[in-house]
Amino acid sequence: MGKKGERKMSKGALLTGAVGGIVGAITAVIGIIWSLVQLSLASAITYFQEAVQNFYGALAFAGFNIELVNVPLIVSEYFYTYSKVPLFSVFSLILAVLFIVSGVLTGVGFYGVYKSGGGAMGVVGLIIGVIGGSVGGTLIILGNIASSFIFSTMPFILPIPNYLVIWGGMIILAVTFVMLGSVSIVVRNSTAHSSGATAAGVLSIIGACFLLPYILVSFGYIWALIGVGLIFISFALIFVTFILWTVAFYSSRNI
Repeated sequence: MGKKGERKMSKGALLTGAVGGIVGAITAVIGIIWSLVQLSLASAITYFQEAVQNFYGALAFAGFNIELVNVPLIVSEYFYTYSKVPLFSVFSLILAVLFIVSGVLTGVGFYGVYKSGGGAMGVVGLIIGVIGGSVGGTLIILGNIASSFIFSTMPFILPIPNYLVIWGGMIILAVTFVMLGSVSIVVRNSTAHSSGATAAGVLSIIGACFLLPYILVSFGYIWALIGVGLIFISFALIFVTFILWTVAFYSSRNI
């Protein structure tokens, strides 16, 4: 392939990376909504568990005479909480797919930096983006498919997302953003906006750190409130990161 073909491939890859940045920004917005849906689910689960405890307490006080207990209340709480799970799963699926797509496209953008003379770290960015985005997104999907259960609410067994599996996906994504952030800083001088690439790298690393406490959402409403707050900050930083990558990739097509 001649220089003209190499240049064409480089421009195409950088344009793909710019599109990936736009998709990534959309991913971050969906992530913010997803975190709020997660908080709503955590709140519903907490209140449902309290309702179950009150139900058994009232049942024991009534001498286990079921007719003296407000059964419709606990049943309505159960179905209300149960209805929150599909909504969370739908947003999780959307978020996971967008993470996979944005990871691949952003990785291609870093490959474009490599093709334009940015060094081997651009190839590293491609590998990290493809593998990290795909594995992290897949684990989020699996965490919603492989449900866990709250056995303390028997006989009202409530299937909920497997937070440990989802947390594994968030850890993979956090590591991915740390590594992509590092790549962005290393190849900054090979882009048209070195300051933007540097800022994107720093924000990516910081934002990744706020993804790690995701598991807090499984510890009850108060902890979930803290965890969701941190995740909210993370996605806000990731949003800015992807915008900066879009600018860096797109403007670098002509250097």
